Amino acid sequence: MSDPYDMSCHCGATRWTIARAARGTLVKCYCADCQTFARHLGHGTDWLDAAGGSAIFQTAPHNLGFPDGMAHVALLRLGPKGLFRWYADCCGTPIANTLSGPGFPFVGAVLQPDENRFGPVRVWANTAAARTPVKARGIARAVLGVLGRAALARLTGSYRTNPFFDAAGAPVAPPTVLSKAERDAARPH
Repeated sequence: MSDPYDMSCHCGATRWTIARAARGTLVKCYCADCQTFARHLGHGTDWLDAAGGSAIFQTAPHNLGFPDGMAHVALLRLGPKGLFRWYADCCGTPIANTLSGPGFPFVGAVLQPDENRFGPVRVWANTAAARTPVKARGIARAVLGVLGRAALARLTGSYRTNPFFDAAGAPVAPPTVLSKAERDAARPH
């Protein structure tokens, strides 16, 4: 088995890995929520591309691990029913997005815009909120990929390995929900 890809927060206190053999799809998401997440954490310029896109590697949660700094893994929701958005609270570095429970095995690992270890971008999604015109492409590929990987994880039982949820299905960190004022302050213009 090959060594995983090492990832790190800005200050180096939190490290996570993504398996080299991880099946997944590299997506550029331009939605206002991904932009709001980065901006709220103070990373609106270094974690978004020029058009406001987030690079997200969609894969199954068992492909991620935290060799160091799990105590710094924190959870944010943009609203009471929003995605779970994970970050390193030591320095505000985005880590990943998940659904609100482990039943559907999905993780979108948030990458820096220039990250090139996960292959080419295959999907450009939610482009209506892009800062400059971007054409949406590959949406069906992303949906089919997520569904296929989730089904495989359920069939093999690998869905039980999820660094973001404990054995009982509870998140490993308590969620902080942004107020409407906090969310609006970080929204893209």
